[in-house]
Amino acid sequence: MFDVVDHLDELRSWPTDRLVSRRDELIGVQRQARVEELAIVRVLDERGRIDPTVDDHGESARTVRDMVETARRLESLPEIAAAAHDGELSAEQLSAVTRFADEATDAEWARRAPNTAPSELARMARNAVKPSTEDSRQRYEARSLRMWWTPDKGMLHLHGQLPDVLGATFEATIQQLTEQMKPAKGQTWDRFEHRAADALVQLCEQPDAKDETPTLAPRPVVQTLIPLSGPAEIAGVPIADSRLEQLRANASIEPVLVDDDGTPLAIGKRFSVLSPKIVRAVLLRDHCCQICSRRHRLQIHHLRPRSWGGTDEISDLAAVCSTCHPDLVPHGPYALVGNPNLPGDLRKVHLDDLTPEQREQLGLPPPRAGPAP
Repeated sequence: MFDVVDHLDELRSWPTDRLVSRRDELIGVQRQARVEELAIVRVLDERGRIDPTVDDHGESARTVRDMVETARRLESLPEIAAAAHDGELSAEQLSAVTRFADEATDAEWARRAPNTAPSELARMARNAVKPSTEDSRQRYEARSLRMWWTPDKGMLHLHGQLPDVLGATFEATIQQLTEQMKPAKGQTWDRFEHRAADALVQLCEQPDAKDETPTLAPRPVVQTLIPLSGPAEIAGVPIADSRLEQLRANASIEPVLVDDDGTPLAIGKRFSVLSPKIVRAVLLRDHCCQICSRRHRLQIHHLRPRSWGGTDEISDLAAVCSTCHPDLVPHGPYALVGNPNLPGDLRKVHLDDLTPEQREQLGLPPPRAGPAP
Protein backbone atom coordinates (compact mmCIF):
# COMPACT_ATOMS: atom_id res chain seq x y z
CA MET A 1 0.00 0.00 0.00
CA PHE A 2 1.32 3.40 -1.00
CA ASP A 3 2.18 5.59 1.99
CA VAL A 4 2.36 9.23 0.88
CA VAL A 5 3.98 10.40 4.13
CA ASP A 6 6.86 7.90 3.85
CA HIS A 7 7.23 8.72 0.15
CA LEU A 8 7.39 12.46 0.86
CA ASP A 9 10.03 11.87 3.52
CA GLU A 10 12.12 9.97 0.98
CA LEU A 11 11.67 12.64 -1.72
CA ARG A 12 12.77 15.35 0.69
CA SER A 13 16.14 13.64 0.89
CA TRP A 14 16.63 13.85 -2.89
CA PRO A 15 18.61 16.70 -4.45
CA THR A 16 16.56 19.19 -6.48
CA ASP A 17 18.00 18.18 -9.85
CA ARG A 18 16.97 14.56 -9.22
CA LEU A 19 13.43 15.66 -8.32
CA VAL A 20 13.19 17.74 -11.51
CA SER A 21 14.52 14.88 -13.61
CA ARG A 22 12.08 12.38 -12.09
CA ARG A 23 9.13 14.74 -12.60
CA ASP A 24 10.07 15.24 -16.27
CA GLU A 25 10.27 11.47 -16.63
CA LEU A 26 6.84 10.93 -15.10
CA ILE A 27 5.27 13.65 -17.25
CA GLY A 28 6.63 11.90 -20.32
CA VAL A 29 5.20 8.58 -19.16
CA GLN A 30 1.80 10.18 -18.47
CA ARG A 31 1.68 11.82 -21.90
CA GLN A 32 2.69 8.63 -23.65
CA ALA A 33 0.05 6.70 -21.73
CA ARG A 34 -2.51 9.38 -22.58
CA VAL A 35 -2.03 8.91 -26.33
CA GLU A 36 -2.23 5.13 -25.96
CA GLU A 37 -5.43 5.55 -23.92
CA LEU A 38 -6.89 7.75 -26.66
CA ALA A 39 -6.17 5.02 -29.21
CA ILE A 40 -8.01 2.50 -27.03
CA VAL A 41 -10.90 4.94 -26.57
CA ARG A 42 -11.12 5.34 -30.36
CA VAL A 43 -11.53 1.61 -30.91
CA LEU A 44 -13.99 1.25 -28.02
CA ASP A 45 -15.92 4.19 -29.47
CA GLU A 46 -16.14 2.41 -32.82
CA ARG A 47 -17.59 -0.59 -31.02
CA GLY A 48 -20.13 1.53 -29.16
CA ARG A 49 -18.60 0.81 -25.76
CA ILE A 50 -18.06 4.43 -24.66
CA ASP A 51 -20.97 6.07 -22.82
CA PRO A 52 -20.27 9.56 -21.42
CA THR A 53 -23.31 9.33 -19.17
CA VAL A 54 -21.87 6.38 -17.23
CA ASP A 55 -19.26 7.36 -14.63
CA ASP A 56 -16.97 4.31 -14.79
CA HIS A 57 -13.65 6.02 -14.00
CA GLY A 58 -14.62 9.04 -11.91
CA GLU A 59 -14.70 11.40 -14.91
CA SER A 60 -17.45 13.83 -15.84
CA ALA A 61 -19.49 13.38 -19.00
CA ARG A 62 -17.86 16.52 -20.42
CA THR A 63 -14.37 15.08 -19.87
CA VAL A 64 -15.33 11.81 -21.54
CA ARG A 65 -16.90 13.59 -24.52
CA ASP A 66 -13.76 15.70 -24.98
CA MET A 67 -11.62 12.55 -24.82
CA VAL A 68 -13.75 10.81 -27.44
CA GLU A 69 -13.68 13.82 -29.78
CA THR A 70 -9.90 14.14 -29.41
CA ALA A 71 -9.46 10.42 -30.10
CA ARG A 72 -11.58 10.68 -33.25
CA ARG A 73 -9.68 13.68 -34.59
CA LEU A 74 -6.26 12.27 -33.69
CA GLU A 75 -6.70 9.35 -36.09
CA SER A 76 -6.20 11.66 -39.08
CA LEU A 77 -3.33 13.58 -37.42
CA PRO A 78 -0.43 11.09 -37.20
CA GLU A 79 2.32 13.71 -36.82
CA ILE A 80 0.56 15.40 -33.90
CA ALA A 81 -0.15 12.01 -32.35
CA ALA A 82 3.55 11.11 -32.59
CA ALA A 83 4.59 14.41 -31.00
CA ALA A 84 2.13 13.83 -28.16
CA HIS A 85 3.39 10.27 -27.67
CA ASP A 86 6.93 11.62 -27.43
CA GLY A 87 5.79 13.79 -24.52
CA GLU A 88 5.94 17.11 -26.38
CA LEU A 89 2.26 18.02 -25.93
CA SER A 90 0.25 18.38 -22.74
CA ALA A 91 -3.34 17.17 -22.56
CA GLU A 92 -4.54 20.79 -22.90
CA GLN A 93 -2.38 21.43 -25.95
CA LEU A 94 -3.40 18.16 -27.57
CA SER A 95 -7.11 18.71 -27.06
CA ALA A 96 -6.96 22.26 -28.46
CA VAL A 97 -4.71 21.68 -31.46
CA THR A 98 -6.75 18.72 -32.72
CA ARG A 99 -9.80 20.98 -32.93
CA PHE A 100 -8.38 23.09 -35.77
CA ALA A 101 -5.45 21.18 -37.32
CA ASP A 102 -6.14 19.04 -40.38
CA GLU A 103 -4.25 16.62 -42.59
CA ALA A 104 -2.69 19.49 -44.57
CA THR A 105 -1.37 21.25 -41.45
CA ASP A 106 -0.65 18.14 -39.34
CA ALA A 107 3.14 18.29 -39.67
CA GLU A 108 3.26 22.07 -39.17
CA TRP A 109 1.28 21.97 -35.92
CA ALA A 110 3.18 18.95 -34.66
CA ARG A 111 6.18 21.28 -34.78
CA ARG A 112 4.53 24.50 -33.57
CA ALA A 113 2.03 23.33 -30.94
CA PRO A 114 4.62 22.25 -28.31
CA ASN A 115 5.93 25.84 -28.28
CA THR A 116 2.48 27.47 -28.22
CA ALA A 117 0.70 28.29 -24.97
CA PRO A 118 -2.44 26.22 -24.29
CA SER A 119 -4.48 29.43 -23.99
CA GLU A 120 -3.40 30.54 -27.47
CA LEU A 121 -4.20 27.12 -28.95
CA ALA A 122 -7.59 27.25 -27.24
CA ARG A 123 -8.22 30.69 -28.75
CA MET A 124 -7.34 29.39 -32.22
CA ALA A 125 -9.64 26.42 -31.68
CA ARG A 126 -12.51 28.75 -30.75
CA ASN A 127 -11.86 30.79 -33.89
CA ALA A 128 -11.71 27.75 -36.18
CA VAL A 129 -15.42 28.14 -36.92
CA LYS A 130 -16.98 31.56 -37.41
CA PRO A 131 -20.14 31.94 -35.32
CA SER A 132 -23.32 32.43 -37.32
CA THR A 133 -25.98 35.01 -36.58
CA GLU A 134 -28.11 32.23 -35.08
CA ASP A 135 -25.20 31.19 -32.83
CA SER A 136 -24.91 34.79 -31.66
CA ARG A 137 -28.63 35.01 -30.98
CA GLN A 138 -28.50 31.83 -28.90
CA ARG A 139 -25.64 33.29 -26.85
CA TYR A 140 -27.70 36.41 -26.25
CA GLU A 141 -30.75 34.36 -25.22
CA ALA A 142 -28.58 32.49 -22.69
CA ARG A 143 -27.73 35.65 -20.75
CA SER A 144 -28.78 35.43 -17.10
CA LEU A 145 -28.38 36.90 -13.64
CA ARG A 146 -29.55 35.21 -10.45
CA MET A 147 -29.62 36.77 -6.99
CA TRP A 148 -30.30 35.21 -3.61
CA TRP A 149 -29.82 36.14 0.03
CA THR A 150 -28.18 34.25 2.86
CA PRO A 151 -30.08 35.87 5.74
CA ASP A 152 -27.82 34.47 8.45
CA LYS A 153 -24.84 36.28 6.94
CA GLY A 154 -26.77 39.23 5.55
CA MET A 155 -25.16 38.81 2.11
CA LEU A 156 -26.65 39.02 -1.38
CA HIS A 157 -25.14 36.47 -3.79
CA LEU A 158 -24.87 37.04 -7.54
CA HIS A 159 -24.41 34.48 -10.30
CA GLY A 160 -24.81 34.98 -14.01
CA GLN A 161 -23.37 34.94 -17.50
CA LEU A 162 -23.14 37.48 -20.32
CA PRO A 163 -22.39 36.77 -23.99
CA ASP A 164 -19.39 38.10 -25.96
CA VAL A 165 -20.04 41.83 -26.44
CA LEU A 166 -22.16 42.30 -23.31
CA GLY A 167 -19.59 40.42 -21.24
CA ALA A 168 -16.65 42.36 -22.64
CA THR A 169 -18.47 45.67 -22.14
CA PHE A 170 -19.38 44.81 -18.55
CA GLU A 171 -15.83 43.64 -17.82
CA ALA A 172 -14.26 46.77 -19.34
CA THR A 173 -16.68 49.04 -17.44
CA ILE A 174 -16.00 47.37 -14.09
CA GLN A 175 -12.25 47.43 -14.75
CA GLN A 176 -12.38 51.13 -15.64
CA LEU A 177 -14.42 52.08 -12.57
CA THR A 178 -12.28 49.90 -10.31
CA GLU A 179 -9.05 51.48 -11.49
CA GLN A 180 -10.49 54.93 -10.77
CA MET A 181 -11.06 54.05 -7.11
CA LYS A 182 -7.65 55.17 -5.88
CA PRO A 183 -6.94 55.27 -2.15
CA ALA A 184 -6.56 58.51 -0.25
CA LYS A 185 -3.04 59.86 0.00
CA GLY A 186 -1.04 57.80 2.46
CA GLN A 187 -3.59 54.95 2.48
CA THR A 188 -3.02 51.45 1.06
CA TRP A 189 -4.94 50.08 -1.91
CA ASP A 190 -8.07 48.11 -1.04
CA ARG A 191 -8.43 44.61 -2.50
CA PHE A 192 -9.51 44.47 -6.14
CA GLU A 193 -12.57 42.37 -5.19
CA HIS A 194 -13.73 45.09 -2.78
CA ARG A 195 -13.27 47.87 -5.32
CA ALA A 196 -14.99 45.83 -8.04
CA ALA A 197 -18.00 45.29 -5.76
CA ASP A 198 -18.12 49.03 -5.08
CA ALA A 199 -17.94 49.69 -8.83
CA LEU A 200 -20.92 47.40 -9.43
CA VAL A 201 -22.97 49.27 -6.84
CA GLN A 202 -21.89 52.55 -8.44
CA LEU A 203 -23.41 51.37 -11.71
CA CYS A 204 -26.75 51.03 -9.95
CA GLU A 205 -26.87 54.75 -9.26
CA GLN A 206 -29.27 55.69 -12.06
CA PRO A 207 -29.45 59.26 -13.43
CA ASP A 208 -32.20 61.54 -12.18
CA ALA A 209 -35.47 60.37 -13.74
CA LYS A 210 -36.54 64.02 -14.09
CA ASP A 211 -33.64 64.78 -16.41
CA GLU A 212 -35.15 64.96 -19.91
CA THR A 213 -31.83 65.34 -21.72
CA PRO A 214 -31.07 62.23 -23.84
CA THR A 215 -27.70 60.67 -23.11
CA LEU A 216 -25.57 58.15 -24.96
CA ALA A 217 -24.61 54.82 -23.43
CA PRO A 218 -21.06 54.87 -22.02
CA ARG A 219 -18.42 53.55 -24.35
CA PRO A 220 -15.59 51.90 -22.43
CA VAL A 221 -12.72 50.74 -24.60
CA VAL A 222 -13.49 47.20 -25.77
CA GLN A 223 -10.80 45.93 -28.10
CA THR A 224 -12.09 44.00 -31.10
CA LEU A 225 -9.48 42.01 -33.01
CA ILE A 226 -10.18 41.51 -36.72
CA PRO A 227 -7.67 39.07 -38.25
CA LEU A 228 -6.90 38.65 -41.94
CA SER A 229 -8.93 35.43 -41.90
CA GLY A 230 -11.42 33.96 -39.49
CA PRO A 231 -13.92 35.71 -37.23
CA ALA A 232 -13.43 38.90 -35.28
CA GLU A 233 -13.11 38.36 -31.56
CA ILE A 234 -13.76 40.21 -28.32
CA ALA A 235 -11.95 39.14 -25.14
CA GLY A 236 -10.76 36.03 -27.00
CA VAL A 237 -14.30 35.03 -27.97
CA PRO A 238 -15.20 34.85 -31.71
CA ILE A 239 -18.26 36.88 -32.66
CA ALA A 240 -20.60 36.76 -35.65
CA ASP A 241 -20.19 39.26 -38.48
CA SER A 242 -23.71 40.56 -37.80
CA ARG A 243 -22.80 41.34 -34.17
CA LEU A 244 -19.64 43.13 -35.29
CA GLU A 245 -21.63 45.25 -37.73
CA GLN A 246 -24.15 46.18 -35.06
CA LEU A 247 -21.31 47.56 -32.95
CA ARG A 248 -20.00 49.64 -35.80
CA ALA A 249 -22.12 52.80 -35.45
CA ASN A 250 -21.31 53.11 -31.73
CA ALA A 251 -17.67 52.06 -31.87
CA SER A 252 -14.34 53.80 -31.73
CA ILE A 253 -12.10 52.13 -34.31
CA GLU A 254 -8.37 51.74 -33.74
CA PRO A 255 -6.65 50.27 -36.82
CA VAL A 256 -3.89 47.75 -36.10
CA LEU A 257 -1.38 46.74 -38.76
CA VAL A 258 -0.40 43.07 -38.42
CA ASP A 259 1.93 40.73 -40.27
CA ASP A 260 1.01 37.37 -41.79
CA ASP A 261 1.15 35.72 -38.36
CA GLY A 262 -1.15 38.31 -36.81
CA THR A 263 1.60 40.06 -34.84
CA PRO A 264 0.81 43.78 -34.38
CA LEU A 265 3.31 46.04 -36.16
CA ALA A 266 1.70 49.47 -35.76
CA ILE A 267 -1.40 50.99 -34.17
CA GLY A 268 -3.22 53.87 -35.86
CA LYS A 269 -5.19 56.76 -34.39
CA ARG A 270 -8.53 55.91 -32.82
CA PHE A 271 -11.57 57.43 -34.53
CA SER A 272 -15.37 57.18 -34.40
CA VAL A 273 -17.30 55.71 -37.32
CA LEU A 274 -20.13 58.24 -37.07
CA SER A 275 -19.21 61.88 -36.69
CA PRO A 276 -20.20 63.58 -33.42
CA LYS A 277 -22.36 65.99 -35.46
CA ILE A 278 -24.42 63.12 -36.93
CA VAL A 279 -24.83 61.54 -33.49
CA ARG A 280 -25.97 64.85 -31.95
CA ALA A 281 -28.42 65.38 -34.81
CA VAL A 282 -29.98 61.94 -34.28
CA LEU A 283 -30.33 62.55 -30.53
CA LEU A 284 -31.88 65.99 -31.08
CA ARG A 285 -34.37 64.55 -33.56
CA ASP A 286 -35.34 61.38 -31.68
CA HIS A 287 -34.98 62.48 -28.04
CA CYS A 288 -35.39 58.90 -26.80
CA CYS A 289 -35.30 55.21 -27.73
CA GLN A 290 -37.61 54.68 -30.69
CA ILE A 291 -38.83 51.38 -29.18
CA CYS A 292 -39.25 51.85 -25.42
CA SER A 293 -38.92 55.66 -25.02
CA ARG A 294 -35.96 55.49 -22.59
CA ARG A 295 -33.87 58.65 -22.65
CA HIS A 296 -30.62 57.32 -21.25
CA ARG A 297 -27.95 54.82 -22.43
CA LEU A 298 -28.87 55.44 -26.07
CA GLN A 299 -27.07 53.99 -29.08
CA ILE A 300 -27.31 54.72 -32.80
CA HIS A 301 -28.93 52.06 -34.99
CA HIS A 302 -28.82 51.66 -38.78
CA LEU A 303 -32.37 51.00 -40.01
CA ARG A 304 -30.89 49.37 -43.08
CA PRO A 305 -27.56 47.75 -42.11
CA ARG A 306 -24.53 48.77 -44.10
CA SER A 307 -24.02 45.19 -45.28
CA TRP A 308 -27.58 45.33 -46.70
CA GLY A 309 -26.89 48.53 -48.63
CA GLY A 310 -27.51 51.09 -45.88
CA THR A 311 -25.63 54.35 -45.37
CA ASP A 312 -24.49 56.62 -42.55
CA GLU A 313 -27.00 59.30 -43.55
CA ILE A 314 -29.29 60.54 -40.78
CA SER A 315 -32.29 59.23 -42.75
CA ASP A 316 -30.98 55.69 -42.14
CA LEU A 317 -30.25 56.18 -38.42
CA ALA A 318 -32.35 56.03 -35.26
CA ALA A 319 -31.71 56.24 -31.53
CA VAL A 320 -32.39 53.07 -29.52
CA CYS A 321 -31.36 52.12 -26.00
CA SER A 322 -28.66 49.56 -25.25
CA THR A 323 -31.31 47.10 -24.02
CA CYS A 324 -33.41 47.15 -27.20
CA HIS A 325 -30.54 47.33 -29.70
CA PRO A 326 -29.46 43.63 -29.64
CA ASP A 327 -32.94 42.58 -30.89
CA LEU A 328 -32.56 44.58 -34.11
CA VAL A 329 -31.03 43.64 -37.47
CA PRO A 330 -28.55 42.53 -38.58
CA HIS A 331 -27.96 40.63 -35.33
CA GLY A 332 -31.54 40.34 -34.07
CA PRO A 333 -34.73 39.12 -35.77
CA TYR A 334 -36.53 42.50 -35.70
CA ALA A 335 -36.33 45.60 -37.89
CA LEU A 336 -37.37 49.21 -37.38
CA VAL A 337 -39.42 50.23 -40.42
CA GLY A 338 -40.82 53.61 -41.36
CA ASN A 339 -39.52 57.14 -41.76
CA PRO A 340 -37.30 58.20 -38.83
CA ASN A 341 -37.87 61.87 -39.71
CA LEU A 342 -41.61 61.55 -38.96
CA PRO A 343 -42.33 61.41 -35.21
CA GLY A 344 -43.89 58.10 -34.20
CA ASP A 345 -43.58 56.57 -37.69
CA LEU A 346 -41.02 53.88 -36.79
CA ARG A 347 -42.35 50.45 -35.82
CA LYS A 348 -40.58 47.32 -34.60
CA VAL A 349 -41.50 44.41 -36.90
CA HIS A 350 -40.31 40.80 -36.95
CA LEU A 351 -38.51 39.88 -40.17
CA ASP A 352 -41.09 37.15 -40.87
CA ASP A 353 -43.89 39.75 -40.77
CA LEU A 354 -42.41 42.31 -43.15
CA THR A 355 -44.40 43.33 -46.20
CA PRO A 356 -42.75 43.09 -49.65
CA GLU A 357 -42.33 46.87 -49.65
CA GLN A 358 -40.67 46.82 -46.24
CA ARG A 359 -38.34 44.01 -47.29
CA GLU A 360 -37.34 46.01 -50.34
CA GLN A 361 -36.76 49.08 -48.18
CA LEU A 362 -34.41 47.06 -45.95
CA GLY A 363 -32.58 45.50 -48.88
CA LEU A 364 -33.89 42.00 -48.18
CA PRO A 365 -34.80 39.56 -50.98
CA PRO A 366 -38.47 38.58 -51.33
CA PRO A 367 -39.54 35.67 -49.08
CA ARG A 368 -39.34 32.21 -50.53
CA ALA A 369 -42.55 31.02 -52.06
CA GLY A 370 -44.19 28.14 -50.23
CA PRO A 371 -44.93 24.79 -51.84
CA ALA A 372 -47.69 24.80 -54.42
CA PRO A 373 -51.07 23.65 -53.05
